[in-house]
Amino acid sequence: MFAINPVTGVIRVNAGGLDREKYPMYTLVVKAADLMGEGLTGEAKVILNVTDGNDNAPAFSQPSSATDQQVRILEFPKPAEGLRRRKREWVIPDISVIENDRGPYPLKVTRIRSNADRVKKIFYSITGEGADHPPIGLFTMDRNTGTLYVTRPLDREVKDRYMCQVHAVADGSGNAEAPMDIIVKVIDMNDNKPTFAQDIFLGEVAEATPIGFEVIKVVATDLDKPNTDNSDIRYWLISQEPALPSDLMFAINPVTGVIRVNAGGLDREKYPMYTLVVKAADRVGEGLTGEAKVILNVTDGNDNAPAFSQPSYEAAVDENKVNAQILTMSVTDGDEPYSPAWNARFKIVDGDPEGLFNVKTGSHKHEGIISTAKGLDFEKSSTHTLLVAVENEVPFATPLPTATATVVVTVQDVTETPGSDPVEKHVVKREALAVDTGHTQEVTSIPHSSFKFFGLH
Repeated sequence: MFAINPVTGVIRVNAGGLDREKYPMYTLVVKAADLMGEGLTGEAKVILNVTDGNDNAPAFSQPSSATDQQVRILEFPKPAEGLRRRKREWVIPDISVIENDRGPYPLKVTRIRSNADRVKKIFYSITGEGADHPPIGLFTMDRNTGTLYVTRPLDREVKDRYMCQVHAVADGSGNAEAPMDIIVKVIDMNDNKPTFAQDIFLGEVAEATPIGFEVIKVVATDLDKPNTDNSDIRYWLISQEPALPSDLMFAINPVTGVIRVNAGGLDREKYPMYTLVVKAADRVGEGLTGEAKVILNVTDGNDNAPAFSQPSYEAAVDENKVNAQILTMSVTDGDEPYSPAWNARFKIVDGDPEGLFNVKTGSHKHEGIISTAKGLDFEKSSTHTLLVAVENEVPFATPLPTATATVVVTVQDVTETPGSDPVEKHVVKREALAVDTGHTQEVTSIPHSSFKFFGLH
């Protein structure tokens, strides 16, 4: 109905519909803020009485705390027959009282008037909530004038409206009016700051998390009237510790409170934890504020590949030995120790087509142990060159090169004594071998490759 010039403070009529018979008075709350509207604030009330005929400009009333404050006058509706109650032809408007008004008290709220006061003396009283029902004595009424007072500050968060009845009694002749129902409505003031659901929010974010990924949501509430500016909250981040590798690693949705990753560079090995300070403000971000902390632990994302401590190894093993441990290789990894992103897995990727060797991970998870799967034959091959690769138990979070190392295994010749040759010799005897002077018998033919002389007597 009204608008104010933000620079001059002039209030003007902004819409049609002024009707003294329906809405005889308007109460406006005006706020002034320095720093061009962004700084400290002060408030005042403007009470506009609508004059009859609408032929006079609205006039300011005196400050609300003045003892002779002007108030709206409500008249009893006229009954159809005597004192019988009937459906009213007009709706009695709510009586509005701003919560936490500074007074002084008792504070005038409104005045009730009976048309019968023109011909007889009328006495007024009030019953109902806040009068003769709890909280008793909150409202009082001047018996002679019908002026309604509130005796102490109201709190909308405790109760936002009171249902009462006003009575008018003629001196010496009983009721002059049917009881009139009134509602005292408590107008919300921004007297509650946003409160976070908890002082500290805990969350996790993995390395290599993509930009835009939602990490955690913070929630604040305001006890002021819902769906008004006094309870309309906005969020923003006011600090990030550490401010590395960027001071804008995270961003917050100002309406929902959802925190998301805002930049690349999350690295658990360098910055294992971030502490954010979040502020919430009501009045769409311009009012009272509250704060909370958000602690985000950066979890390992396997962004470091394991690496061999040396590029090549040499080892020796006796021929014919099975399950003989040949060599232990060690690796390093920058990821979190003993996590799947740190634990190593080894594999022979070249140089062993016959499956003569095995490689397994040691109990330390950073050692590769090479052993023989079969007995090696010096006469067949005296050296074997293996290519061993190492990876982690989980895939890399980002494309990384797979480390390899070369292992040269030298097979050592072993002098084989009778009964000690592990290689089984098969000799098929057709007929008994006989050696005699001048006489020979047929003997089995024995291949040269499987025959050795140990002496003949």
